This record gives sequence, structure tokens and C-alpha cells, in this order.
Amino acid sequence: MTIQDNERQVIRDLAKKLADLANQPIMEERRKLWYAHNDLKTDQPVIDCSPEGAWRKNVPADSLVCEDPILREIEWTLRARIFRAEVINDDVPAEMRWDCRKIISDTGWTVEGAQAHNAFTNESVHVPTISTINPFWRPDYKFDETAAEFEPLIGDDDMEDEDIASRLVAPRVIYDEAGSRRMLEIHQELLGDILDVQWTGNTYIAFSWMETYTKIRGYENALFDLYDYPEQMHKILAVLEKGYLNLYQQQLDMGLLSMNNGCQYNGTGGFGYTRDIKAPAPGQKLTFKNLWAYAESQEFISVSPEMTREFAIDYEKRLLEKFALSSYGCCDNLENKLPDILGIHNIRRISVSPWADVASMRDQMGMKAIFSCKPNPSYITGGWDEDLMRKDTMRLMQEGKGTAFEIILKDTHTIQDPHDFRKWTDLCRECAAKVFG
Repeated sequence: MTIQDNERQVIRDLAKKLADLANQPIMEERRKLWYAHNDLKTDQPVIDCSPEGAWRKNVPADSLVCEDPILREIEWTLRARIFRAEVINDDVPAEMRWDCRKIISDTGWTVEGAQAHNAFTNESVHVPTISTINPFWRPDYKFDETAAEFEPLIGDDDMEDEDIASRLVAPRVIYDEAGSRRMLEIHQELLGDILDVQWTGNTYIAFSWMETYTKIRGYENALFDLYDYPEQMHKILAVLEKGYLNLYQQQLDMGLLSMNNGCQYNGTGGFGYTRDIKAPAPGQKLTFKNLWAYAESQEFISVSPEMTREFAIDYEKRLLEKFALSSYGCCDNLENKLPDILGIHNIRRISVSPWADVASMRDQMGMKAIFSCKPNPSYITGGWDEDLMRKDTMRLMQEGKGTAFEIILKDTHTIQDPHDFRKWTDLCRECAAKVFG
């Protein structure tokens, strides 16, 4: 690969700027806060602004200099990480670490050759952290926020077949080692003397349970199945449980999983910094007990706690407890399902959605797990209303006090002014000073 001198200079200048930011004393303070927070050793709040889809406006594709796709992705990621440190200025530290990701995919869940769902999940799609596989650098990328329309791969007639679960084929991992090595050479040549380049596998272990089921059956059908085909549903879920575990076992055996106890994205918000997860001893191989894992069943938002336990949490619990620590939840209100989630022995982070009763969840959780509080994103995406935002933020912090509280702004797929993210961060710090001291 021939790299143009001007593109090389742009990337190296950006890398030096990121390195300067990462070495600022404030960044070490933020790392220490995250470690104490994730290890449940402080009640001081953590502020995390995750623009997600709004990154396309923070760092638009037409602002990039590089034309080569590989270099454009590197440039975009560098600019995004600098934007976060300089403009957003939340509690997520700029890091010297730069991950060159191994090229991993899978065959997806299939039914008689038709693909239902690509099982591999990369946490960086909307999160420019230490590395990114992010579409926003592509000049032709169109962000589609509408639900996909599809025909269920398993229809109602198929559900009458007692052996239907046997027709569902689990994914196999695909690893492009040669391509991964070529990519590492490029990253090392460009960045290796400036940033800490790491050749990294998958760091995001996710069991998006009902997302997969609904992509096989369709969402409405999945809800009816709870009543109409409970036995068949359990048979399919048993296949999903075994298949998901095998998916990550394949990656583990192939050396494609990497430690996620540092600056890696975790769950549906937050980062992995913890001293409660140890790296393997010298000479020992990585195991599941060296890793965070995550699960959610937000498709069950309208399903009773009893059915959620039977068809989701009981399965997820078995999978999550094979790992060191776990996170749970996304956008669904977990208030009435907390007893079962807190029953997951290694639970460490629980999502508190904008629709949750914060005080009720506080009373149930205390300091048992990280209180991952998500404010309503519409308060910022629809335009900046400072009075409304301050009132809501004060309420969340006052009602959440007494927990390992983190406030994470996410699901912000649109934004009128990217600098509103900085306003939000500053406002959160102001409110935190009043509530927490």
C-alpha cells in the first residue's frame, strides 16, 4: 500500500495531538475515577457523553483529508477521539492505546441457508474509543434509523413442526488472518512510534437474546410465541444459548478474544476499567473468567417479570456467569425485573433507562452494582433547553444518590449543534457538584 505524503502527515499530526491529550494529568485522574467507580469503591458520579449516530455531524465525512478507505477510517477515529477530549470533555479519558482490530466476522444464524442474523457484535459501531469499525467515515454512508422490514425465517406453519429448532444453524467464526496482519503493518508504520498500537481481537461479548429471536420469527410473532408456542420457543432458545456460547468459545480457541478490563466500551454505556478482573498469569491462556460480558432483552419491555425470567434471564444468567463480570440492560425499564437481574452472581453494571423509576431502582440496587443512568436524549437532540435539562439532571442525580452512579447520554442519533454535547457535560458537572459535593 502506497501512502501519500500529505495523508501520512495528517494522520501523524493527529496522532501526536491525541498523545498530548492522553498524557495530560487530568486523564490519569479520570482513569482513577473509572477504576474506583467500576470497582464499587466510590459514590462519586461519572459523566459519559456518547454521541452515537450524532458522530456523523461531530466529525462529518467531508471534513476528512484522506481518500484511501483504510486511512480515512484511521483519520476519522483520531479526529473523533480528539473531539471527545477537547470539545465534549466528559470523564472518558483520552488514551495512548490504539487497537488495530483483527478482521473477524461470522456466518450468522441461518435457517436452511437463509441468514437471519449476523451474530458478531462490534462495540465500536457508534463509539470511537481506542479503535473503531465505524461507517461514518464513508462518503456514501447513509444512516438508516428505521427498522428493517423482513419476512420471518420461521413462519407459524413451521412452528407446528416439533423439530423446527433443529433447522436453525449456529454461526461459525470467520477470521481473515492475512488481512489482519497487513492492517497491523499499516497501523504500526503510521502510528507505532506515537501511540501504543495493539493487535486486538473482539472485546465485546454480547448476548442480545431476543434481538436474534425476533430476527428469526419477527417481533410480533415472538410475543405471540410466549403464549402460542412456549415449548417450541424454549427449544429454539436452547439452540441460541448453545450457539452463542460456542461462538465465543470459537473466538477464544482461535485467539480472537482480548482483555476488556480497561478503556473498552462496556454494555450499553460505560467502560471496562476495573481491577476486579485480572489478566491471565504468565504462561496461562485467556479464559472467559478474564472478561466482561453483557446481555439484554429490551424486546421484552412489555413482557411480565415472570415471563422475562423464564424466556430470557434464566438463559442469560447461565451464560453471563461463565464470565468474570457482567452488564445488563439497554433501553428497557428494568425496575420490576431487578430482583432477577441482581440474582446474576457476577452482575456489575445495570442500565437505568429514561423511563425507569430512578428512586425505586436506587432503593433496590444501592451499591450492589453500577447504576448506569440514561437521561432522555430528546432533551438535547431536539434543541438545547438548559432549564429543562438542568431540572431533569438534578432530579436524576438526587434520586440516584447513594449508588455507584454514572450518567450516560446516549441514543443521540441527531444533534442540531455538536457543541451542545459540551454544554451537557458542563451542566452535569455543575449539578454533580451540588448533589454529590
